[in-house]
Amino acid sequence: MLKENIFLYAKDVIDGKKRNFFLSKILSFIAIFFRFGSFFRNFLYNLNIFKATKVKCKVISIGNIVAGGTGKTPFTIFLANQLIDKSKLAIISRGYKSKAENSSIVINKESKFSASEVGDETLLLKHHIKNASFFIGKDKLNSAKKASKMNFDIAVIDDGFQYRKLKKDIEIVIINAIDPFGKNSFLPKGYLRENPKNLKRADFICVNNAKSKINSLENEIRKYSTSPIIYSSLYPNKFLNLSKKEIKIKKKEKIAVFSAIASPNIFFNTLKDMGFQIVNSLYLLDHEKISKEKLDAFIKHSILQKAKYIVTTEKDAVKLDPNIKRNLQVIYLEIHLKITHNKHHLLALVEKILSNDVKSNEFKN
Repeated sequence: MLKENIFLYAKDVIDGKKRNFFLSKILSFIAIFFRFGSFFRNFLYNLNIFKATKVKCKVISIGNIVAGGTGKTPFTIFLANQLIDKSKLAIISRGYKSKAENSSIVINKESKFSASEVGDETLLLKHHIKNASFFIGKDKLNSAKKASKMNFDIAVIDDGFQYRKLKKDIEIVIINAIDPFGKNSFLPKGYLRENPKNLKRADFICVNNAKSKINSLENEIRKYSTSPIIYSSLYPNKFLNLSKKEIKIKKKEKIAVFSAIASPNIFFNTLKDMGFQIVNSLYLLDHEKISKEKLDAFIKHSILQKAKYIVTTEKDAVKLDPNIKRNLQVIYLEIHLKITHNKHHLLALVEKILSNDVKSNEFKN
């Protein structure tokens, strides 16, 4: 509890919601080492002192340059569903904070696992990408080797931009239009995982949370990359209960909301834009599972605030037991990704991935 509160407080300082001069200076000092570590590691790979390993199947990486919150998972689902009917597809996922993270397992559509066993993102991907196989574990190179030995045509790596041990055929980078460069500071002062200059490694860029082209942001990206840029946005689809049954809610209904995602404000603002009244809210650390005690206390307080439903994200919902009975129904909002500009670049990307002659850097001018 104390550790969680410290991290949430630090996040508020990073986001500018709270001021703490002393903590800000400490975060800035630590960020110097993170920035140097990122630079030195990329430097060694760029000089081929550290070498990436090539595998037989095509490797498509979907990643970002910041820590979470870009919409990487929805894009992975979107792209994978463009490929699944025309290829034997493997999804490589770390299984963050799961039992499988430090092992190496393979699951398919018949496999039954919980989020604690394989990770919330893996389970979310599995729910939406039918007929794919999932290779889970921290060692993504080992997963890719397994996929190649099992004769998969394509391996899509979830969160692969910083994983340079594995040679990728196409590097796709997702950028959040709302905060494209992570407060313009490295972790933990901001959210940058590496310098925006490294966008030069990207073969394809998707600007998410953008309902139209953003010229000023595109001009900024063009300082680092000449690769094709598409724009996308996330749209609400429907509400479902934990048994995946659709639930209809009246507009202006009073709801309580909790989430454990990197950019919760986007989710909260989506619900507000849909016309709902948020009478109680709870922020959790990214990937954290809400405890039974904390959920019960949240529901109790939400009832006092006259909330009719507890609403969460699908990533949070996969961590909950659908059979647990509560005094207030817990539901989640299913979202879908839509390409809002430059769709022809996406069509070209899919065609190249499915072709027999895809080569890294082929998309760049």
